[in-house]
This record gives sequence, structure tokens and C-alpha cells, in this order.
Amino acid sequence: METIASASMASTNLMNALQLINREEQRVSANVEVVQRFEACKMLRRQILRYIQLVESDQYIGSLLSANDELVKALMAFEIMDKSIDDDSDSENDDQPHVNQPGYSRAAESAMAGLSIEEAPPAKPPRPTSIPMPPVSASGKQRAQPDSEPEDDDDDNPFSDNNAVKTPYHERDEPTWRDV
Repeated sequence: METIASASMASTNLMNALQLINREEQRVSANVEVVQRFEACKMLRRQILRYIQLVESDQYIGSLLSANDELVKALMAFEIMDKSIDDDSDSENDDQPHVNQPGYSRAAESAMAGLSIEEAPPAKPPRPTSIPMPPVSASGKQRAQPDSEPEDDDDDNPFSDNNAVKTPYHERDEPTWRDV
């Protein structure tokens, strides 16, 4: 129980210390206090992992796993924040193409170099004329093709048109919506 409490406190302390660091002025790993808290978290995580392997009681395993998760989050935050600010994805150098990016090729870059946004869009292709349209009745509705669906005359078929239920003439108006 003491190790679980210490792990929770150590992970919280490391996360708080990381938030106080101005990464534009100082690297996380250059701050002595943050490095000490990081080392304490690593040591406590080793102890928590050892307890997870040895403890067989269901009473403690959930707390041990939770403490391990908190320590992992804090340690990962340290690792991420220890990288240079230039490595962040939101840096201003994103408009420069990177050779290491997937899908980048010099051939594609040279092919796109002459394009302009102000050019007129390409002409629309002609509509296809080879698709037959269904015949239209005098009322303007499309008629069903005579051989499009076979008729169901089977009396045992519960889904046939013979078993269709008619919609009641008067239905309730609920629910109605009104503007308030």
C-alpha cells in the first residue's frame, strides 16, 4: 500500500514539475529537480512491476495496475517533452516538403510545379447516353418493369403482398413539435 501511494505521489509530482518547465528556454532533462523526480518514478515503477508479478490477491492488483499506468504516463510525458521543440509537429517549418515524409517524391514535386490555382477548371465530361431510362406513365410516375420482380402467389409466404396490412386512415398526430 505504501508503494502504491508513493507511486501515485511521484507520478503527480513529475507531471506538475513538467508543467513548470518553459521548453523554449530550458530542456526538461537539464532541470535537476525534474530529473530527480523522473528517476524516482522509474525506481517506483520497477517496484510496482515486481509486486504485480508476485501479488496474487485481487484486492491489490487493480491498484497496482492503476499506479503503473500513472507512472507510465508521467515517464512518457518526460520522454516526449525532453525532445527539442523543433521536433514538435506544430512547428512553423511545415510548409517545407520533407524528403523523409511518406509519399514524397521529386518527380511529383516537379510535375506539380507548373500548376496554378487561378486556371479555369477542366470541362465537364458529356453525359452518358447508352443507359436506358424506365418508361414514364401519363401521371409522371415511373412504371415498374413487367419482368423486374416475380409475383409471389404462394399462400404460405408471410412476406407476400397478399398478407400486407393496410395503413389506418386516421393516425395520431403525436409527437408534434412546436417552437417555444
